[in-house]
Amino acid sequence: MRILLLLRGSAGCGKSTWIAQHGLKQYALAADDIRIMCQSPILQADATVGISQSNDNFVWKTLFSILEVRMQRGDFTVIDATNSKTAEMNRYKEMCETYRYRIYCVDFTDIPIEEVKRRNAEREEYKRVPEKAIDTMYARFATQKIPSGIKVLKPDELDSIWLKKFDMSAYKKVHHIGDVHGCNTALQKYLEDNGGIRDDEMYIFVGDYIDRGIENAEVIRFLLSIMDRKNVLMLEGNHERWLWLWANDCVGRSQEFETVTKPVLEAAGISKKSVRQLYRKFGQCAYYQYGDNTYLVTHAGLSTLPENLSFVATEQMIKGAGNYNDSDAVAEAFFDTTPEHCYQIHGHRNLRQMPIMVNDRVFNLEGQVEYGGCLRCVQVDAEGIHCVEVKNDVFKTPEMEEEDTVEQGSRPAADVPVEDVIVSLRRNRYIQEKKFGNISSFNYTDKAFEDRIWDGQTTKARGLYLDTVKNQVVARSYDKFFNINERPETKFDLLQHRLQFPVAAYVKENGFLGIVSYNEYEDKLFAASKSTIDSQYAQWFQQMLEAKVSEENREKIKLYCKENQVSFVFECVDMVHDPHIIEYPESGVYLLDIVHNSMRFAKYEYDAMCHVASRFGLTVKEKAFELANWQEFYDWYYDITQDEYEYEGRKIEGFVIEDSTGYMTKLKLAYYNFWKYMRSVSREAIRKGYISRTSSLTTPLANEYYAWVRKLHDAEDVNQVPKDICSLRKMFYQDKMAK
Repeated sequence: MRILLLLRGSAGCGKSTWIAQHGLKQYALAADDIRIMCQSPILQADATVGISQSNDNFVWKTLFSILEVRMQRGDFTVIDATNSKTAEMNRYKEMCETYRYRIYCVDFTDIPIEEVKRRNAEREEYKRVPEKAIDTMYARFATQKIPSGIKVLKPDELDSIWLKKFDMSAYKKVHHIGDVHGCNTALQKYLEDNGGIRDDEMYIFVGDYIDRGIENAEVIRFLLSIMDRKNVLMLEGNHERWLWLWANDCVGRSQEFETVTKPVLEAAGISKKSVRQLYRKFGQCAYYQYGDNTYLVTHAGLSTLPENLSFVATEQMIKGAGNYNDSDAVAEAFFDTTPEHCYQIHGHRNLRQMPIMVNDRVFNLEGQVEYGGCLRCVQVDAEGIHCVEVKNDVFKTPEMEEEDTVEQGSRPAADVPVEDVIVSLRRNRYIQEKKFGNISSFNYTDKAFEDRIWDGQTTKARGLYLDTVKNQVVARSYDKFFNINERPETKFDLLQHRLQFPVAAYVKENGFLGIVSYNEYEDKLFAASKSTIDSQYAQWFQQMLEAKVSEENREKIKLYCKENQVSFVFECVDMVHDPHIIEYPESGVYLLDIVHNSMRFAKYEYDAMCHVASRFGLTVKEKAFELANWQEFYDWYYDITQDEYEYEGRKIEGFVIEDSTGYMTKLKLAYYNFWKYMRSVSREAIRKGYISRTSSLTTPLANEYYAWVRKLHDAEDVNQVPKDICSLRKMFYQDKMAK
């Protein structure tokens, strides 16, 4: 379950022993264990052996990465560390708020320091720490407190955190209501038939309140109206995660929710704030006693009743033990491994359409209510257990399903009228228009970028050229897409819900955007930068095309754009006029994509684009990786974000990531980010001789480079000092090597 247990105490105070005594070793993450995995015990100056601390950056990054994976599943976790700093514990607290964990701290700091030193001396040699380190720890314990919101326990109070069986015998009846799936009419009929919500009866909902049905807004409104009642418990189902993502302005990977449920909720004016409050009310399971019987209620069903339910991951309660098609085997296992007075009630999965009563002690509440089946419910009272089914007559018919279907293809079947778009773009104060005869470019303003005003129009207005007389798309590039962690919907921990695998990662070249299409007014190639056709960048791009693409192939590209109504989108790397952050041995143009000249973004598949490019002698973007699942993506991400990472032995800007549905995000690598920042440091230091915020220089290299570059302010002819970071970086390393 979602419980995080921090241990706080000096090395040698007995934390690891306490973990072993309470059988918690398999749930514990210990920094020392990872240190030993990284490096064997080392010989020290006094001829003793000890645990090396030299890998601590990697150790803590690894520990938090593992913790993140565990929290995503809702695993009970113990952190075996000293936790002597308030800042360290606040980091755990923030993660607990994100993943809805309860957080506790078992405090060992009451143990006298003399006793800790005695125990330390008795430890195995490699585990001992210097007494000075223990003194430092106790000094921190005295000044750095445990943050509020973390409940403090003594070592003998562990039993207080476990999930306990609750006695519901005082209620006249306990109702268990199955998967609702947006079928409010059936839900209200069941409640009306049973006298509404009565104060002397208990109501347990097993989850999956939304999607597939056609009354999602009505269901959510009803749940909001009852969520504060003490006799109502709503469990979390697997569909609720999409609700949570939407309420936090993120995009989920559920097509059903994104295209059907979400628009309904938004049209009904459902408040995201109220949905967040509702979601926080959702429980993980119900474990209670009624009379002489014990009941376990989860969304998807467990195969037994463990001695301690707190050790079961929330993910298993939501998705169930085994695979989706194992519900029958799970029911049989529960019957075989639990006492006669134990009963289980769950929903979620029922591929074989078993009746409510699967066996004498297991009940399945998945009745396909959303497809015209039944809302299944189980009632428990003094007389026993009663199964109830309510037929649903309000559901999506095959005709309605057909209306919801969107044609898929390389070009959108129904494009947005360009004339309507032009009117709306001109009305938007965050979009600027530049006119070139009948053709206008539309781009988001600096204000939109600075204030992060991103909506359907500002993300579209990026390298967009429209014929405002004929109402046609002349040329276009991408809709704007964002870096990982730049926007709520691209937060790394939420990408697992957004990306649809397999995912491809392309090398992101470091230059500026160039767009090529067809100009029918002049019957020639239309070559433009992101916002103009007559700027320096547009001219440099045109010159690069002439230098890198033969006249014959340029003519072929023109005809291809004309006949197929497409734009060729390039990255232009110009090491002569506009070197960026990454140094290239020579200038070049890289074909990124071939994009249809339509308002709705659509582009060629990578292989098709490569085939076309080969006909014209074009260099295409490099497909670097293909990642099959989230775990591969996770491991890859943490590999490439290391400070010293190089792609096949070379420095690059980063990667553009595209999933199997065409969703795109990107990331910049550490080398690029570092030197991009040092570029701004260079400009200020050369101009003024110093920078205003030296606290931002957090690494030895940053400080060493700053000390070097600020001297250029006093150069005899400062105007002759190179301005680009590629030249400055080369000079810096040459001077460094010469010393």
